[in-house]
Amino acid sequence: MLETVKSYYESTLEWLRKNLKGDWVIWTVAIALLLCSIPIVYSASVKDAYANSRGNTEQYLFKHVLLCIAALVIMYAIHTVPYTRLIPISRIGVWISIPLLALTLIGGEKVNDAARWIEIPIINYRLQPSEIAKVLLISHLSLVLARHLKGRWDTKKLLREPMLLTGLVCVLIFPENHSTALILGSVCFMLMFVGNVPLKYLIYIGSILLVLGWLTISMKYTNRSGTAQNRLSTFMRSDTVGYQSMRSYMAMARGGLKGEGTAKSQQRRFLPEPQKDFIYAITIEEYGTLGGLGLIIAYLLLLYRGLRAINKTKRPFGGLLSAGLTFSIVFQAFTTMAVTVGLFPVTGQALPFFSQGGTSMIFTAVAIGMILSVSRGEFDEVNV
Repeated sequence: MLETVKSYYESTLEWLRKNLKGDWVIWTVAIALLLCSIPIVYSASVKDAYANSRGNTEQYLFKHVLLCIAALVIMYAIHTVPYTRLIPISRIGVWISIPLLALTLIGGEKVNDAARWIEIPIINYRLQPSEIAKVLLISHLSLVLARHLKGRWDTKKLLREPMLLTGLVCVLIFPENHSTALILGSVCFMLMFVGNVPLKYLIYIGSILLVLGWLTISMKYTNRSGTAQNRLSTFMRSDTVGYQSMRSYMAMARGGLKGEGTAKSQQRRFLPEPQKDFIYAITIEEYGTLGGLGLIIAYLLLLYRGLRAINKTKRPFGGLLSAGLTFSIVFQAFTTMAVTVGLFPVTGQALPFFSQGGTSMIFTAVAIGMILSVSRGEFDEVNV
């Protein structure tokens, strides 16, 4: 029996070595996040599942497990493709994402007063274009900046494509999803800074976007503008704690060092969307500060290894692509955790590869697959 188990173990390791290429730490972190998310999402989603599925509390669990499997398949498929062969997709995709974002802004499907989704007829699937636009914009921007670093772009082209394209995507996302636009804008600005875009241009476009953002919020252009105002106002007042933040603090206080145990969260019954925006609070309540610290370490490892993958590529495009996508995932993760502990105002950000989600889960898998492709160090003849 022992020999059979040992043989099975060795054959499994051999299969993994042959088929899972690229950075093994990134693979380990990604798989660990997906596996650990399953019991926590199941626990956190019980209330909503019972209310929305006529008592079938396993429905959300099955959906999340299927998404985790799909994410692994997508990661594996993309990491086998040399990253330079994804260039045509990013070129075309980023321009397709713009009308999708505009359509969402005009007549998107609303959930909790936020029009962030497009309902696909027949299959009744909600698509979140902002998640698609994040990956495609960073990929395209990395290509443009890589060519600029080789002296192929003059100042006018540099101003027209990367900067105005970034501004357009962020402006279309911002009215209904302030935090996503800010995170994406920050990542793109960081990439442009690394890509030697003149500082004066960054200051110009940054100032314009900040003014437009302030006008959107102050004039209450959308329902989310009023929500953002209220959340900022509550956050800035030292004598007031918002309902979501209060329940989040209560969850973390109950968790202590080791937590209450799996599926023993009380605040999952009171926190809005506990399986999404506040899953970090549920994690600490059930698995304690040690569980929360484990998540922080996982994302820090992803950051370190994602940036270390730059050493595997000889082309600026690979380095910028890996850095941009890594920053996007990790910035979102730490923004979500910062909201949970009260360092930032409440936002609607999910914890990448951990919270329940459809489009977010799939396109995070696409991003990690690209990072793994860069970390393989394989190149074709595309000159970027």
